[in-house]
Amino acid sequence: MARDSTRVTSVSPKPRRASHPSLDPNRSAMRRVNTRRNVVSRPPAPARPEPQAATPRNRRVARSVRAEPTGPGVATRLWLLLFSGAGALTRGVNGSFDALSQLWRHRLLGPAASSLRVLGVCAFLAGAVALGRFVQHHLTHAPAFAVDRIDVRGLARLQRAELLEAAGLELGANVFSRSPEDVRARLLRHPWIISAEVQRRLPSRFELIVREREPVALLVVEACQPESTRGEDEATCDEPSSLYLVSGEAKMFKRLSGKDPVDLPVITGVTRQRLASDPDFPRRVLVDGVALLHEYRNSGLWQRSAIGEIHIESNDGFSLYVGEDLTYVRLGAPPFTQKLRRLKRVFERLERESAHAEYIYLDNEQRPDRVTVRLR
Repeated sequence: MARDSTRVTSVSPKPRRASHPSLDPNRSAMRRVNTRRNVVSRPPAPARPEPQAATPRNRRVARSVRAEPTGPGVATRLWLLLFSGAGALTRGVNGSFDALSQLWRHRLLGPAASSLRVLGVCAFLAGAVALGRFVQHHLTHAPAFAVDRIDVRGLARLQRAELLEAAGLELGANVFSRSPEDVRARLLRHPWIISAEVQRRLPSRFELIVREREPVALLVVEACQPESTRGEDEATCDEPSSLYLVSGEAKMFKRLSGKDPVDLPVITGVTRQRLASDPDFPRRVLVDGVALLHEYRNSGLWQRSAIGEIHIESNDGFSLYVGEDLTYVRLGAPPFTQKLRRLKRVFERLERESAHAEYIYLDNEQRPDRVTVRLR
């Protein structure tokens, strides 16, 4: 029997590849360590945004943004340059003076140092004068300092146009053409204005706050009598009678004109001859007359019988014409407080009795408590 020869071939199994890189037998230990270290210590880099493509539209936007002004204006730059130049000039002159002083101390300069110092001072003064004139010209001619607004407060009788004319202000004029002090002085010269406050608000505004006089009476200054002696006051005596407004401060502040109020008590009995011969007379009469008006109002008599006229007697005493019937009330010399209290009691009694008085005398100096009344 023939023996069948069979050739057996051994097949070695194929090596399995490690599932984890660190367990791969084909990789060295150093490689595994480096891989692990890199994985642990290095975080993933953030994704960088891709640059936006520069489209024609984007380029136009960029040009428009660059064209917008972001710095100070031209005028501001000029002012900054001017002031910086003035500061640099001042610092340069001061530095030159210090250097000359140091050289003089160390005896390195002779008599010429004095001349140099004088020249430096002259140059500095010339520069300061030129700078001052330039600044003044710019401030008084620049359109940015033209007045475009004038605020006015406190007007009661005066019109705005009349007030601005008195102040010397107008829109469009330079804000530095008149100082606040000058405007205030001009306003105080107006007869109706008793106080004024002026403020200049740069670059182009004025603010005016005024207080007007409050008239309380009309003063009748009568012409001189024909038999009056003529002397130094001859020109004064030739003037006719005239009316003047009297303020609450007892000041005769203006002659009555067509636009002024006339519904006021009248003060009579004052002549030009008396005014010329006694300078203190008008002040005394006005002070006492205004005080009488205030006391008469405060006593409550005005609502019952308003004052129509205050007459100054020849002995400088005071008389009144009150009420619709113009009752004559002779008060005499001040003070008037007690006399007005008695007058109020007389009016109350006349009202209870439905009577009307022709005159009332309260000027008895010997018996102040005695009142003489004559009924109509």
